Amino acid sequence: MATEEIGMRNRDGKATTTNGEHETNQEQIPLNPDVVIEEEPKKTCSQNCIYFFKNITLEPTVALFIIGYMSSAMTLSNLHIEKACRVNLNFPDEICTAMRQQTLDSQNVYERDVQRLVARAITWRTYITATIPCVLGLFVGPWQDKTGHRKIFLIIPIIGQILACVNNILNVYFFKQLSLEVLIFSDAIIDALSGGMCVMVLTVFAFISTISSEKTRTFRMGMVNFSFTVSFPVAAASSGVILKNLGYYGAFGISLGYHIINLLYSVIVLKDPPRTNDQKEHDRKGVGHFFRTFFDLSNVKETVTVVFKNGPNKRRLRMIVLLCVVTILFGPMFGEISIMYMSTRYRFNWDEVKFSIFQTYNFIVHTIGTIFSITVFSKLLQWHDSMLGIISTVSKIAASFVYCFAPNERIFYIAPAVEILNGTSLLALRSITSKLVAPNELGKVNSIFSLTENLMPLVYVPLYTKVYTATMEILPGAVFLLGAAMTLPAVIVFICLFVEHRKGLKKKPVKIENGI
Repeated sequence: MATEEIGMRNRDGKATTTNGEHETNQEQIPLNPDVVIEEEPKKTCSQNCIYFFKNITLEPTVALFIIGYMSSAMTLSNLHIEKACRVNLNFPDEICTAMRQQTLDSQNVYERDVQRLVARAITWRTYITATIPCVLGLFVGPWQDKTGHRKIFLIIPIIGQILACVNNILNVYFFKQLSLEVLIFSDAIIDALSGGMCVMVLTVFAFISTISSEKTRTFRMGMVNFSFTVSFPVAAASSGVILKNLGYYGAFGISLGYHIINLLYSVIVLKDPPRTNDQKEHDRKGVGHFFRTFFDLSNVKETVTVVFKNGPNKRRLRMIVLLCVVTILFGPMFGEISIMYMSTRYRFNWDEVKFSIFQTYNFIVHTIGTIFSITVFSKLLQWHDSMLGIISTVSKIAASFVYCFAPNERIFYIAPAVEILNGTSLLALRSITSKLVAPNELGKVNSIFSLTENLMPLVYVPLYTKVYTATMEILPGAVFLLGAAMTLPAVIVFICLFVEHRKGLKKKPVKIENGI
């Protein structure tokens, strides 16, 4: 017969089970409140370093993909503006050259007209790159769980980025013959059909969840998140300088090199996780079997069911709340990324190098804040996840006002320091979610979360570009106030979670036997 025991809390704050064994205080594990972790001897710094390097698997794949992807994205932003100016709007060469070198006055009419055209084109690009990968994601996750093959869906997005770089080089070579629309839509279709960032991210987290134990999963996910965090400033710092000195061919060529190296590493070095006998039964069944198992509509139903499935520790409620938080947090982030470069060009007359410097500073400050929050608030002060979420979202809202009303670039640089504590909550989401589900549901739940994340640009990017173009003559920074308003519900959600957590600690524990 099944016996379920609920821990009892003693006077010194430690939880004690009914059989007398001690568990760790929940407040001591704010990133993982439901899993009991046995105490182990602390490792030395050298032991931690050895363990880190021995367990490197997906980190190079993530780093190379992000650096290549973001470097190409920065170069594309400039190419969009130059295509719109020289080809679509057919402005004189001296005007477009002055815009390229940022020697015109800030908030000039030429920059405004070009940015409005680019903003409309980016909106349509978002519809393509958000919808197609979302549909693919619904099938990719369940198929990975069913067959155990995960590496292939790391390789396909990398191949897609290689083709995208080649496509961008062709658009530079045939500059006058190919319009802005051809550049944007061809790049969007290649990115979308290969899965792009959506399929890459869901596969990475499903992969790392499969090869790690519950005890090491938070650390392994932290390593992957660290790869993401480090790669962004590297790409931001290098892309502007490379474009300035080597031009479009050099910038796209270097991005292409990153992806080719990544492809070789993923094919030769990276190995698929161990597979079960049930998963191996799908091997060598032919193309027809692949399409039947991949495009199985029952997989979509099973994927959606994962969210609403009942389970211990209020699984259904937690999954729904976590999805809501993902929606609220990722939306404004994607929206602001879509207009940030154009906003700084228009308001402060920045070029790609100045923007790269700012982005590097922004990511470094963000990383320092995240490390501080994890080590001080989480580890030392032992605050709960919901409290970290409250601090994170309030920090974001405060920074939105600085971004909006900054009269010059010096004040604008203060904004990242104001939101230095923003970002902690996102680290906890993946780890907590992976421990709410069974191992054979990891692909499905990562599909749902990646689907939610990828749908956010579909809603927020068009919204942000429309608000930006509508207010750029009145208050160019007004779009950042939209981010503050959108983040307010997240604060409310985290406050509710914190109140629920405190109430849960005060409840008198009971022993449940035989389901009674």
